[in-house]
Amino acid sequence: MASINQMPTEILEMIFNQLDFKSRLNATLVCQRWNAVAMSERFTKRKVFFKIDSNSVLTLHKHTFHRSYQNLLLKLDDSPEGKDTTKGLRLLTTIFPTIASIKLEMAVWSDQWWYSLMKNHNACFLTVDTLHLTANYNLPRTEHLKENNRHYRMSSLRTSVLAPELRKLYLAVNTMGKMHMLQDVLYQLHTLEIVLTSYVYLHFYNFKPINLRALSIDRRHKGMVQHEREPSVIFFGQLVNLRRLELKVKFFDSYVLNKIAEMLPQLVELSLEACEGMIDLSLIGNLSRLERLRVIAGSIDLTNLYLPLLRTLCLGTAPENYVTPKLEGIETLMRFPSLQSLTLVNIRFNSDIQKLTPSYSLQNMILLNYRQLKDVHVLKLVKRFPVVRWLRISHCYGIYRPEIEKLKRLLPKVAIAFDEVKVI
Repeated sequence: MASINQMPTEILEMIFNQLDFKSRLNATLVCQRWNAVAMSERFTKRKVFFKIDSNSVLTLHKHTFHRSYQNLLLKLDDSPEGKDTTKGLRLLTTIFPTIASIKLEMAVWSDQWWYSLMKNHNACFLTVDTLHLTANYNLPRTEHLKENNRHYRMSSLRTSVLAPELRKLYLAVNTMGKMHMLQDVLYQLHTLEIVLTSYVYLHFYNFKPINLRALSIDRRHKGMVQHEREPSVIFFGQLVNLRRLELKVKFFDSYVLNKIAEMLPQLVELSLEACEGMIDLSLIGNLSRLERLRVIAGSIDLTNLYLPLLRTLCLGTAPENYVTPKLEGIETLMRFPSLQSLTLVNIRFNSDIQKLTPSYSLQNMILLNYRQLKDVHVLKLVKRFPVVRWLRISHCYGIYRPEIEKLKRLLPKVAIAFDEVKVI
């Protein structure tokens, strides 16, 4: 086995990213090489955000920074006052010349905050690739702002000019103002994550995001009604370049889900999450190119599902849901010829699991967040997949260190990782 000093930095970064803060601190104390990983330019570009709150903006230009941060987190809680605030925002690109990602969190919307960022668009958002915007505001496209006795027309500040490199956008939409902003940048986006929390979701179906490669829609507050069916079907039919789709809803409409599968056969990754009801996966049988599938619901039906290229499968329930999900058609798990990784989140095991035909493709298995799990059940499940070489059991009640030691003795060829459940 290779020692830590022989492993490539890229591998160590992946390991380091999976550790919590305490484990990272302990690792850096044991081996100095972890410090090089944590402080490497590659790791900081992808994982490190520099946090700037409202008070920090006031004195931002008075500090000396020894590193050029590419990821900024702006938490603005109140309205800006004074010249120092405006100067701090204006000098953002001077202090951080290569901004690639911005997370803007505004507890209370302020026109002056927004305009202080937007009016210097020639530099501020010129290099931004990813924008996370969460705020409660209503910004009509013809709104006027008054500052220093001058008027500025917001409709003239086109977002496509403000952020020409913008490709990823996270947006929590609760007003028409944000919907107008989305309309301005939608044509240039490759990835969109949108949270719809009010009636404005009806207007979302009128857009044509033909360039999207990845789309995530979260509207768990309200189920789909009858008059939404056709507009939503037409909307998804326009996503000819889409490869990854994530849908989080209150419950799924079988007709719409079936139509989505028919119109998007090019999907390689699909995530379905429902707060209520059953998800019948036979409705997505047309997705013959699907490689990764994640399904979170109170009841899941795998019957008659065949996905020849499926490599990664996750089935279960949300962590906040205490109900053990029901899984029907568990024998289908043995019929995926390319399946390599299986994740089960609090899924109830079938009593007849020993009668299932063994599958010789699965290599990795993960069991998460079980309310009650016995080592006997784990042993029966793993033996149905004789090729499994890596097993992770994380935060499962009923499985503790003695049970893990027993499993290690009974499964000598399987590497077992274990995260003990934390009882508060």
